[in-house]
Amino acid sequence: MQKIVFIISILTVKTVAFFISFFKLGQASNLPGKIALKIKKDILKQFKFNEDLKIIVITGTNGKSTSSGMLTSIFRATGKTVITNSAGANLLTGIITTLCRNSTVSGKVNADFLVLEVDEATLKYITEALKVDLILVTNLFRDQLDRFGELDTTVKLIEEGLKNSKNAQIVLNADDPRVAFLKTEISQKKIYFGLSSNLNDENNESLSEWSKDPEELAKCPKCNSELVLGRRYLAHLGDYKCSHCDIRKPDLNFLISDIKTDHLSTYFNLIEVSNSLQKSNFFLPMVGIFNLYNAASAIAVAKTISSPTQMQIQKAFQAYSTIFGRGEKIAVKTPHQGISTAWVYLIKNPIGTTEVLKTLSKAPNARFLIAINDNFADGRDVSWLWDARFELLSNSKKEIFVSGKRAFDMALRLKYANVKQDLIKVNENIKTALYNALSTLEDGETLYVLPTYTVLLEMQRRKLCKSVK
Repeated sequence: MQKIVFIISILTVKTVAFFISFFKLGQASNLPGKIALKIKKDILKQFKFNEDLKIIVITGTNGKSTSSGMLTSIFRATGKTVITNSAGANLLTGIITTLCRNSTVSGKVNADFLVLEVDEATLKYITEALKVDLILVTNLFRDQLDRFGELDTTVKLIEEGLKNSKNAQIVLNADDPRVAFLKTEISQKKIYFGLSSNLNDENNESLSEWSKDPEELAKCPKCNSELVLGRRYLAHLGDYKCSHCDIRKPDLNFLISDIKTDHLSTYFNLIEVSNSLQKSNFFLPMVGIFNLYNAASAIAVAKTISSPTQMQIQKAFQAYSTIFGRGEKIAVKTPHQGISTAWVYLIKNPIGTTEVLKTLSKAPNARFLIAINDNFADGRDVSWLWDARFELLSNSKKEIFVSGKRAFDMALRLKYANVKQDLIKVNENIKTALYNALSTLEDGETLYVLPTYTVLLEMQRRKLCKSVK
C-alpha cells in the first residue's frame, strides 16, 4: 500500500508540473511538491538512487543558486549527468518536486550527481532523509530576521543538518568565522576555501571599500571574545584572529589570488594547497567579490569530489547561464517600443544588496528600478533596507524607479541616502514601473532591475519578461 501511495505521489507531481508548464502558469517548482508532501509525508525517504550517484547539498545565506549553477556546469563539462533544483526552489517542497520530476514512476533516480541548493532551515530535513556525500556552506549573514531570528539561530539550524550526515565531507568558507568554526562530527573531513591573505588589490576597488560595508560583527566561537579583523573582503569575511585565544582563520585548501577586474569580467588564480600548490588561472564573465567566492566554492567542491581539469572548469564558467534573477539578461515587450532589454539582480539582505550596488554603480550609463515586496518568501521585515549601502546611488543624475508593495519605504530609504527627491519615481505596480523605466532609457544606457524574490515571481507569472541567452 505504501508503495502505491508513493507512486501516486510521483504521478501527481509529474502531472501537475506538466500542466503548469504547458499552460505557462509558472515554473512548476514548488506547488507539485507541496501536493506530494500532503499525499505522503515521508516521500523523500522512498527514492532509490543508483549506486554511484553522489549527493551534494549547498546551503548558506548568499550564493547558493550561483554556486549550485557553477558546480552543475563544471560537472556537465566533464560529461557527467546532473540533477539539480536549478529554479532555486530550495525549500522541502521544491526539492521534492525536483526529485519527482527527475525520477521514474517507481522513484528510481539515475544520474552521476544530485546537486541541491537547500535553505538553511530545511537542511536538517534533507540530511535526515538522504545520504549526503558533501555539504557546502557558503556564508552566514543576517537574512529574513523575522523567520530565522539572529545568526546564532541560523548557525544552530545548519549544525543540526551537519550532524545528520556523519560521513559527509564538509566544504567551508574559511573567510567567514561563523562558517569556518561550525560544529562538525569527528568523522567529517573539512575542506576550506577563501581569498589569499596576500591579495594585491591595486586595481580592485571592491577590495578597498570594505570599511564602508554594513557592519557584521562576529565573536570568537571558542571564548566569545571580539575577533580582530586584519583585512575584510566582504562584511565580516576576511582575515581574522581572536583577541584572547588561539582561534584564527584556518589554513586554506583552495585559495584565490591575483585578482584583476573590470566592469564586465574577473580574472583570478586558484591555488590547490593539497596538490603541491598547483596554480590555475581562470576567467569569469561576471564581476563582484561575491562571485569570486561562488566560483571558489564551486571549484573546491568539484575538485574534492571529482577531478575536472582546468580547461573543463574554464569551459564551464564560460558556458554558465545564470538562473532567473541572478544577473540575468531579460527581454521585455513594451507597449510602444517593441522589445527592450534589461538586467535583473535579486536583492534580499544588506550584504548581498550592497555588493550588487557596489558592482552596478560603477557600470557606465547604469539606470535603476528597485522593487521591494514583503511577502513571506521575501521576509516580512524590510528594515534591512537601512543597512544596505544605497548611498552608492546618491550621485545619480537620472531617475531611479521604485516599485512593489513597499515602494514608499524604498523611496524614503533613497531620500535618506541623499538621492535627489525629484529623481525618485514611485509606482507600486511592477508592470507600469518597468515600462516607465524602460521608456526613459537613452542610447547606451542599461536598466538594472533589483527586485526581491516575489517580485521576480510576479514578473515571470505575468509574463513581463523572458530570458535572453
